[in-house]
Amino acid sequence: MIKYYPFLFFFFIITSINAQSGCFNSDFSNADFNGWKASYGTRSNPNLHKGENFKHHFITNIDVKDSIAGLCGGELFMVPPGEVHAARLGNNLGGTEADRLIYDINVVSKDNNLFIYKYAVVLEDGGHEKEAQPNFSVRILNDKGSEIDPRCGVYNVSSGEPYQNANVCGDIYWTQWNTVGINLANYMGKKVSIEFTTRDCSFVKHFGYAYISAKCSQLKINVAVCSGGNNFTLTAPVGFIGYSWTYKGQVVGTPTQSITLALADYPPGATFECLLTSFNNGNTCESTIEATLSNPTVITPNYSVSIPCKVDYNTFSPITFQDKTTILNGVINKWEWDFGDGKTSTEKNPSHIFENSGDYTVSLTVYSVTGCSQFISKPIHVENNPIAKPAVSEIQTLCYYPVPTLANLDTNGLTVKWFDSLLSTEAVSETTKIISNRDIYCAIFKDGCLGPRTKISIIINAIGHPIGEATQSFCSSEAPTIANLKVNGLAVTWYNAQDGGNLISDSTPLQNNVTYYASDYDASIGCSSTRWGITAILKEGSAVISPDFTQEFCSNEDFTLKNLNYYNSSVRYYSNINDTAKLPHTTPLESGATYYAAIIDPVTKCESNKRTAITVNIKPCDINIYNLITIDENTQNDHLEIENIEYFPENAIQVYNRFGQLVYKMSGYGVDSNYFYGRANAGEVFLKDEKLPTGSYYYIINYKKRDQTDATKKGFLYIHNNG
Repeated sequence: MIKYYPFLFFFFIITSINAQSGCFNSDFSNADFNGWKASYGTRSNPNLHKGENFKHHFITNIDVKDSIAGLCGGELFMVPPGEVHAARLGNNLGGTEADRLIYDINVVSKDNNLFIYKYAVVLEDGGHEKEAQPNFSVRILNDKGSEIDPRCGVYNVSSGEPYQNANVCGDIYWTQWNTVGINLANYMGKKVSIEFTTRDCSFVKHFGYAYISAKCSQLKINVAVCSGGNNFTLTAPVGFIGYSWTYKGQVVGTPTQSITLALADYPPGATFECLLTSFNNGNTCESTIEATLSNPTVITPNYSVSIPCKVDYNTFSPITFQDKTTILNGVINKWEWDFGDGKTSTEKNPSHIFENSGDYTVSLTVYSVTGCSQFISKPIHVENNPIAKPAVSEIQTLCYYPVPTLANLDTNGLTVKWFDSLLSTEAVSETTKIISNRDIYCAIFKDGCLGPRTKISIIINAIGHPIGEATQSFCSSEAPTIANLKVNGLAVTWYNAQDGGNLISDSTPLQNNVTYYASDYDASIGCSSTRWGITAILKEGSAVISPDFTQEFCSNEDFTLKNLNYYNSSVRYYSNINDTAKLPHTTPLESGATYYAAIIDPVTKCESNKRTAITVNIKPCDINIYNLITIDENTQNDHLEIENIEYFPENAIQVYNRFGQLVYKMSGYGVDSNYFYGRANAGEVFLKDEKLPTGSYYYIINYKKRDQTDATKKGFLYIHNNG
């Protein structure tokens, strides 16, 4: 039970606190400011900048001493004795700066109803009024940010201030570590905040900084009533400036932190009170806590020993010890083992390695939370282990990829266990990956026992992965394959997965937006590399030329692909719709042949998805007239031969005799075997369809060319009539 008077703010100067921290990272054990709220700014506004800053908030460690105190010949460690970390708040730069750290506490149980912080200050004395001097202050705030108790909930120390047990060296005012306790029992179930602030002086020049650390503990009296004793001990929390013990209103014991009284003088269940007093800036702050005399704590120490194997210096097989202690009216919180070989342990159930065979006496001392203890010792015997040392290669080389495990090491067929060191007791799984050169130890495991260990030095050989652009683009019309991927390496192979997967051949067609993985191989070390992924992008050509068509040419010229309507550098020609071999643009055109044209897309630079069929027809460009007709019924030169007239069906012919008389005319000459056989079919000189006599005649032919232009040819022909 706690009797609360005014808010208790304890100040005391000690070197350690025997309490475990119940507040996360309040002692900066994480080496960071997690759990703390940091800010810095000006003397008038320390919250100007939120967040921690290296110049204003700094985590220190136990090995470092403060340099300013050192200049004065003093020795101030930047971490309080018994701790590992602390925080420095502020710096030695001056400039009217201020620095702040705030720690929030949710008072949820009796385990954290006492907040204890430690501080040491280094302040430069500027000789100013107290209000303008560099200073260090602490305030206790409620969940609304208001001071809980202005009298005992606020603490200030300024440079030059008396009664602080400070060291003075010139204008430097510094203290050793001091400890302050804060009673939070009256705030159970609520949140409070502890605010720490350092400030430079008001006149720019003089600096002030502090070191802080904190812990949570219990505000209660420890009652130690041990079985078999005639006395009991009452112990209050450490560090108060004054202790006053009473029983039924009468003073008992001495005004010290711990008192011892005779059991015979008090009945079971007797209640004692302790008035705790602290001093804070001239204010006296008091609080009373109670304790009840309990039944004696009875401790019966005992332990068991498990020796699974015979052990010697080389085997390092551990012997395990199991605590079997029983306790009545108390709780055990501490174990001290002495193995009789100069080694000790504070674990409850330790494992121990005896480096030599022989006889040992192992003792155990058990402590209760109240400070009672009991002792027991037993003899044990340790013998040599006959298991042989593993005969394995002591230097083994493996490849980095695929990442090997301990199972890849050559153990000569032996069943072994693996260890990180010669003395480690915890075996390492054979599935442990090996990613760099290292040493490992193996021991034969036989009949449940381990033998001596052999060290294996593992050398990892590695080869760099192939080098190539991670994304590579191709035209789908080119039907690219794995062989088209550009990558540099010694002997590259391809896979369809980052790890595992299947080997794929160079002829495998690429697929759009699919990643392929290249691995290199170095035959000199026999190792493959990790795999490098290359994603293939297949681009399509969207440009097209006109639909399929037929193109005609004159026969009296030599034509090539260059003469086609769609000839330019962006057009490619093929002899087949699916052919992959391009035709040279100098390829001669053949009449009746079909050529397939694809155009290069100006954006993707890829061929069009569709090829246009162009059929070539090569026709005569003009007619050729043979000027002889023989009328002799032998079918040779029996009509007027006009070569290629069938390609010019729009025509008309007229034939005149030497007197200028029309003897023959015909439209559509050469169509449906309409030929001039030397017989008249026009005029009045001769009867129609009569054979014309031998002689010279004059012809006129009018016709339309392929381009629909009008053309005329005139000339003489000779008719030889033998009939």
